[in-house]
Amino acid sequence: MSDDQRNAEPASETQETDAQPDTQSAAQNDAENDAPTDSASDSPVARIAELERLLTAERDAATDYMQRWQRAMADFSNFKRRAQQEQEQREQILGAQALMPVLHALDSFERAFASLPDSLRGYSWIEGIALVEAQLRRALEMAGITETPAEPGQPFDPARHQAIGEVATGQYPAGTIAALVQRGYQVASLLMRPALVQVARAPESHRPEEAGEPKESMTAKTQPEGERSEPSDETQPSGPAP
Repeated sequence: MSDDQRNAEPASETQETDAQPDTQSAAQNDAENDAPTDSASDSPVARIAELERLLTAERDAATDYMQRWQRAMADFSNFKRRAQQEQEQREQILGAQALMPVLHALDSFERAFASLPDSLRGYSWIEGIALVEAQLRRALEMAGITETPAEPGQPFDPARHQAIGEVATGQYPAGTIAALVQRGYQVASLLMRPALVQVARAPESHRPEEAGEPKESMTAKTQPEGERSEPSDETQPSGPAP
């Protein structure tokens, strides 16, 4: 290779190296010119509006979460209250079932004292039996068992009373309790057994003679027309003399 050719090659390489930076800078300028301008989207007003929209969405989501949490807490509180009430009712029912035989004993005490002769009421052993009855009733009260109200004159309630007959009386209005046959008992609002009662009804209508109607009119009504007595001539008014 000649010396002229060797000297020409470095010169060409130098020209190529010098041409590369110019080409790169031109490409960068073209890319910057071709890129879309985001001046509208980057404006402060648009950014603030976007942030306010995001804040409103987050606030609504937080409010929804709070409402759901409050509803869940209320449901759980109601569930606890219902569970506690049901547990108390179960305990009351179990206690009432355990004391059911005591009710029959009290019925026997009540019938015995109702038929007790007056000659035996002064004995001390009778007072001891009455004390036992009082202790049994006190035990029922401590267990929450009370008597069902069923006094004569009160309205008859089919939910708490059981009618075993009717009594014709004018002392109490019709449809009310006329007599208490056997006491009923209840635990709070739960009925253990209904009270056996007799219901009052209006008395039968009186017969006419009992209502105070004159006997003469009754005789005139019941006597046949052919048998009715005509007034005598002596009782008839006399006319003027001819």
